[in-house]
Amino acid sequence: MRISRFLLFLLPLSLSAQGGASGVFAPLSMPINARQAAWGGYCNSYRSQDPTFGLVNPALLNAGMHNRVAMNFNTQVKGVWSGNGAYARHWEKLGTLALNVAHINYGTMNAYDAAGNPEGTVSANETVLGLSVGREIAPNLHVGGGLKMTYSILGPYIGAGVAADVGMVWHNRDSVISVGAVLRNAGFMVLAYNRGNGDKLPFSAEAGVNFKPKHMPFRFNITAHNLQKWDLTYNQYLQTNQTIDLSGKPVTPAEAKFGDKLMRHFAVGTELVLGKNFGVLGGYNHQRRREMAPDVRPGLSGFSWGLMFRVSRIQITYSSSTFFPGFNANLFTFAATLSEFRRKPASSRS
Repeated sequence: MRISRFLLFLLPLSLSAQGGASGVFAPLSMPINARQAAWGGYCNSYRSQDPTFGLVNPALLNAGMHNRVAMNFNTQVKGVWSGNGAYARHWEKLGTLALNVAHINYGTMNAYDAAGNPEGTVSANETVLGLSVGREIAPNLHVGGGLKMTYSILGPYIGAGVAADVGMVWHNRDSVISVGAVLRNAGFMVLAYNRGNGDKLPFSAEAGVNFKPKHMPFRFNITAHNLQKWDLTYNQYLQTNQTIDLSGKPVTPAEAKFGDKLMRHFAVGTELVLGKNFGVLGGYNHQRRREMAPDVRPGLSGFSWGLMFRVSRIQITYSSSTFFPGFNANLFTFAATLSEFRRKPASSRS
């Protein structure tokens, strides 16, 4: 039996899909855009004009996204890259529709048989294609739904699946506060890597609130994720590599306390708003810090930051997320309205 060692595959998958978000198809659980990544990896209530938010919560699709396109590019580790894009269009009677695609390429790696003999090289990549729609059904109340098709090639193993998103968003008239809820990645595999043994998709029930006080230059974002499962501790018995203490007694890690288990469900973020075209972002993900930070010198694991600014007609957002000391994932978002690039007709001479 042929065995391929997908080390580059396992790393980004474990970073983005541990605990309650475990499951196949990494692009389904990775941050979609730079703002989401800068706010700790979760954001389902922020209303903007970025059509990629339709992959986060389809109810966030709105008329302001009409004819807008957005692209995201992510750097993981050497040889691994990912990206996604979306285009949205609004119809008064139907709502706002968005087409989206996401892809991650794990590169090329060596393959070996069961005895460890080299068998050349193999490649690995995953792709998600989706269609989302959102519309306003009552004053300030929006609902949305989306369907995604996933396809994965991991060397000799091939998998495919279908996933659906359903969400809602409510906001007040002056957009000071918005509240969202979404069920993400509810679905199943239609083609399993091991025939007859289908793996679970990274389903997540989420709720969040986003608010900006009128007389403060700050915006706040709070998201509760993986609400379908209370205990998100990955494996509390792997928290330390010591088996005995200095006196020779066995060391048994203590079970996570109530407060720790509760905080693992939350990601928080803030933005210093310095005008319509510039902002400084920051965030914290407690689950990521508890899972990825080493016992000694945890550094900034779990923290993230970013910048949002506008260059000509293009809005650019950059984020950097620290998973563990020495490893940061960088994400770039570019968004623009296509109609703004049309050449204006020359004015007729008098």
